Amino acid sequence: MSSTGKKHAEAQAEDLLAAVAGRKSSSKNPAKASRDGKVMDTNNSSIVSKRSVERLYLEKPHFFRYFVKKPVRRSPLINRGYWLRMHAIEQTVSAFLKEPSEKRKIVLNLGCGDPLPFQCLSRYPEDCTGVTFVDVDFPELISKKREIILEQSDLQSLVGWIQSDGRDGPATALQSTENGSPILIRSNRYVGVGCDLRDISRLSKTLEEELQIGSCLVLCSAEVSITYMDVDAADALIRWAAQYDEVRFCMLEQLLPQGQEHPFAQKMIQHFVNLGTPLRCVQKYPLLQDQETRFLRAGYHSVKARTLWQLWQDQSAVAPDLRLHLNRAEPFDEWEEFGLFSSHYFILEAKKSSTHPRSPNNQGGSIPEYLALERQSQVRKSRPIVVDDRVVLNVSSSQAKHRRKFGATIPFSDQTIGIHGGIGDKGRLNTTTRYQDLGLEAKDTKFSSPPIDIEARVCHTVTALDDGRFLLAGGRTSPDNALGECWLCCSGQWKPVDKLPIPLYRHGATPVAYGTVDAGVLIFGGKTTRGIVVNQWFLWREATGWKEVCPSSGKLLPRFGATVASTSPGCGILLGGMTEDGILCDERWEWTIGYGKDTDTTLQLNYLKGSPIAPRFGPCLAWTPMGLLVIGGISTSLITLGEEILRLSNGAYGTVDGFTVLEPMAISTDFDGHRPLLIGHAVCASGDTLLIAGGGAVCFSFGSYWNMTTWTLNFPTGCEPKYPVRHFVAEGIVPPHYDPALELHAEDAERVPPAAQSNSMAEAVQRVRIESETDFDQLMHGGRPFVMEGLDLGECMTDWTVHKTYSDQVTVHQAQGCHMNFQLKNFQYVKKPFGKFMQEICNGSPQYLRSLNAEKAAEEPACFSDDFPGLSDQFHLPQQLATVARNQHSSPLRISGPVNMWLHYDVMANVLCQIIGTKVVALYPPIDAVHFKIPPGSSSSPITVFHPDQRGCVVYPRHHFRVTLNEGDILYIPPLWLHSVSPLDNLSVSINVFFRNLSIGYSPGRDVYGNRDLQVYETGRRNVERMVKSMGSLPRDIARTYLARLGEELIETSRTFRQKPD
Repeated sequence: MSSTGKKHAEAQAEDLLAAVAGRKSSSKNPAKASRDGKVMDTNNSSIVSKRSVERLYLEKPHFFRYFVKKPVRRSPLINRGYWLRMHAIEQTVSAFLKEPSEKRKIVLNLGCGDPLPFQCLSRYPEDCTGVTFVDVDFPELISKKREIILEQSDLQSLVGWIQSDGRDGPATALQSTENGSPILIRSNRYVGVGCDLRDISRLSKTLEEELQIGSCLVLCSAEVSITYMDVDAADALIRWAAQYDEVRFCMLEQLLPQGQEHPFAQKMIQHFVNLGTPLRCVQKYPLLQDQETRFLRAGYHSVKARTLWQLWQDQSAVAPDLRLHLNRAEPFDEWEEFGLFSSHYFILEAKKSSTHPRSPNNQGGSIPEYLALERQSQVRKSRPIVVDDRVVLNVSSSQAKHRRKFGATIPFSDQTIGIHGGIGDKGRLNTTTRYQDLGLEAKDTKFSSPPIDIEARVCHTVTALDDGRFLLAGGRTSPDNALGECWLCCSGQWKPVDKLPIPLYRHGATPVAYGTVDAGVLIFGGKTTRGIVVNQWFLWREATGWKEVCPSSGKLLPRFGATVASTSPGCGILLGGMTEDGILCDERWEWTIGYGKDTDTTLQLNYLKGSPIAPRFGPCLAWTPMGLLVIGGISTSLITLGEEILRLSNGAYGTVDGFTVLEPMAISTDFDGHRPLLIGHAVCASGDTLLIAGGGAVCFSFGSYWNMTTWTLNFPTGCEPKYPVRHFVAEGIVPPHYDPALELHAEDAERVPPAAQSNSMAEAVQRVRIESETDFDQLMHGGRPFVMEGLDLGECMTDWTVHKTYSDQVTVHQAQGCHMNFQLKNFQYVKKPFGKFMQEICNGSPQYLRSLNAEKAAEEPACFSDDFPGLSDQFHLPQQLATVARNQHSSPLRISGPVNMWLHYDVMANVLCQIIGTKVVALYPPIDAVHFKIPPGSSSSPITVFHPDQRGCVVYPRHHFRVTLNEGDILYIPPLWLHSVSPLDNLSVSINVFFRNLSIGYSPGRDVYGNRDLQVYETGRRNVERMVKSMGSLPRDIARTYLARLGEELIETSRTFRQKPD
């Protein structure tokens, strides 16, 4: 295609989006036109999301690219949800195409937003022989789609051409009629009909006259399209399709499996109300059985509806290899939220056939035999859950101001409970929320929350031991970056202890004690770095650290999110979890741990047969006076309110036919207030009361829901509650700061100056989402670092991989260990091929590349676009950073292996764009430069601030800011802020863009690296030299006195600058 044609096609695509946005309408009724425009607008974001899915998950050729001019990468949750929607529709359509039939087939797409015809013609060419694809939608949309097809030769080649004057004509001969016919485009494989779906008579007439639809085998496909219609009009459309002898109907829409009161349903319904497109059909047909009955009464002979979550769990519908492909394409850990979304959407397949006898007692068909058998089977498999109405869930009167989910519970005392870490409304947290019981007299309990030095994390565990100790283990930053650090709290003091043998998150953890041996913590399963799922057991004891324990009997598949609990000394249970490919586990195991003759730890596993418990993923477990409670999480279907909290009967085991079994018992939840969303919550039993706090979820693209109150369970004696309802109030607490200077050895004295060994506080770097250049400028003028999320850096975020190669030779820093020190020069400059360098760092070699100007390395600053022309079009600054682009000084590419960058500052401001890998950045404000032994005229410190063995662990005990950069994050580093970087992966790729944010003051002359100090500082240094020289004739004690006084005057002056506003 010519460049002119390409530009025109892009313009046509933009026009299509404009039409989708409802800027045009053929309706003469303004109110109706407005409603129709808003309905079309819902497809706007939908096709953008599907384009994101296409780029990430699907093989080429891609077709959404013709309809989405500027691709946007959606969040992993939205990508996974839209992929499942697309897969469900494609699976149904492909099965229809493969269905044997002597009749001509028609795929009737009710709503033209998707390029479904092109996808099928490309992927299933043999099955599409003799098949006609028909798009029906508003005339404005069909017209724009026609224009795009006419501009794209590859689309024309797929849909074929028509006969003109008795001869085959090329694809450009595609015709549109001007005589009022709704057919706006037609070929021998494709027809575009511009017709309102509510105008059934016109639609029926057109399809009969042009396609003889009555003699064809027809599949009607409606993906979230007719749900916006008036219910009567939508029902009429369904009945119209059923008048034909051979018809299939595939419909994908929303449902309300737990009613409108469920938090996810509330957010979903309100979202579409806000858009002006309320979900009409879901109000009348909220459940799967309602939809099945709807189609049976319309005249279809067989109907099957299931949620997308049930579809996902069906390995015949979504193959395990396909699920693993999704995991490899994009790290993912939003399983609870994915389960919520896919439980509120369903796929329905209805069938009407001339060979199927009609039911004489029903205007439509009867309930098909396979549905009746399936329901009978479900009844036989599930046993009724007994409701224990003695225990009632009560809503607290206090409001929880601290939004937090996926944190870890710390039971400091009967009156004080903490929730550490997790996710807040602005990102991951490293703080603790304390819940104080107001119903009891406060006791003087010494407690200490985890220090703020502990990196912000989610999906970690804090295990309470009987002797008052707590062990914090694992967690993650991003789904492909597990953490291995562990911290122990003893007598109110936290300290780091041995790391996990492998980094883990979403692992199960429980305290264990046996005999006279000191208590320990047993961990099973979870995910490690790069999302690998494991089935290993690890035991921690303070005396021995972590040891792997191999079961002598029984074998579990790798899983994560399983719940592990001790039931008696040395014994316990394991429930649920999820396999690597995202399937819930319904297994129940008993484990026994102990010592053998040689004091080696032994572990035995016993599979529990008997009555099943519905599998759970992500619940909380708590021991209470009534036994072990399983609270919240997700299951194979959306959990009912009455089954959110299950009690294991009697808190013990029973036997049936010689097998150990567990009997679930539901808790009554008859309470006032909003229903809690028991996802990412925390629980803790405190005496006679169980506290449920925190939690919430991202409800797909509909917004976030947070639990804003706490809940309590009060346990009775007999049938009456023994205690009144207790209320907990939440308050944020200032965490302490771990001071490793207290544990430094003598040889470290030079590394950490005494002046820096005072008690200090670390601060988290603010994470923001900005919409405009003005937002960036305002934040920049605040003078502090901040991280920008969700901005577009270009195709580098998806196309750059470990295997991306560049042919030239590069000069790299080859270090002797895990730390580079510019003052000590403990590295060498080595020139080698780029491919060899990449291979070596991926294998763990401590090397680092900072690109230089390709033509004049010693004279000109680096410029990524000029130095790497083969990669330059794949990276760009977001438009919100126009200030940076206008004032750019240099843009070096940085590629690092597992080696820490030395502590230094840059005179120019810069933005650090993280593209591949994850790394920790420690930052210190400019005023602290005096503590880091930076030689005069230099910008680099000889002091190492990171732990020698633990990546990303800051050990220099000075007030600092600390942030973990994930892929796609952009860190703004103000001028003169000292910073050191520690990669958490073997490979880290980023691009720095240095820019001038001062209008005056830079030193004249050449500045290749952007770190030449300002002219005023260089002038001041020369003045100091002259001043010292002028005192050379004075006695040494007098000269020293005057110099000291001048120094104090300068320090005092600097303090006044600190107090003055800019």
